[in-house]
Amino acid sequence: MGSYDNTDISYKAAGAETYHLPILYTEDERSSYAAWGIKKEKLLLPFAVATILIDAFVLCATVVYLFVKQRQTPAFSVWISCWGGLVGDVSYGVALVLTVLILKPLDWLLDKIMHRPEEPKMLQVTPKETGVSYFLLRGTTVLAQGMLTWDAWEAALAVETNEILIEGQRLRIGSNTIASIYPPEKQKPWMDHPAEQITGTISLAHIRKNMQGYRASLEEQKREAEWRRQNP
Repeated sequence: MGSYDNTDISYKAAGAETYHLPILYTEDERSSYAAWGIKKEKLLLPFAVATILIDAFVLCATVVYLFVKQRQTPAFSVWISCWGGLVGDVSYGVALVLTVLILKPLDWLLDKIMHRPEEPKMLQVTPKETGVSYFLLRGTTVLAQGMLTWDAWEAALAVETNEILIEGQRLRIGSNTIASIYPPEKQKPWMDHPAEQITGTISLAHIRKNMQGYRASLEEQKREAEWRRQNP
């Protein structure tokens, strides 16, 4: 296995777009990730509740302090009318900082102790003159790489299910979200999930159409070059 550097221009074809396609977890991978995420949630939940209570205490203490101060010093009302909104914003900001300081380090520590599952695989495909080159990655580790001829590329696609056959593996393209990983009763916004960065289309039907356009453009360039060669 090698290491992939997406800044290396040798992996890119001039004028061609590289598609970064997230691969859905297999059922075993999904089940393993879901079990890990649910266990992590149970461990984090008491700390999250404690953080909410601390946040509420900070906000309530600020309100009580300002109220008492206003009763003791009538002139303080003028100051409150001018700066009360800012004080509220600062109090809210302090509460958020406390939340981050408590939960973020704990979240990182649990990832290390509980051995966070591997990130999903990523398939990168780039059209070339003779076909489509591909890299199958997990992080920066290259799991497989090669070149599909144009005919092999067409044969490998199953656009109805958004799947592609690479080296005997049928890979389903899609984003690993909370909805796709966890059972319905555990699909909560705070559940852990892979941080996939998807910037373009992941529809194989759309990519196939783009590839066909790229191939047609290459053929047109070849015909034009041949015509110029014959008609100097």
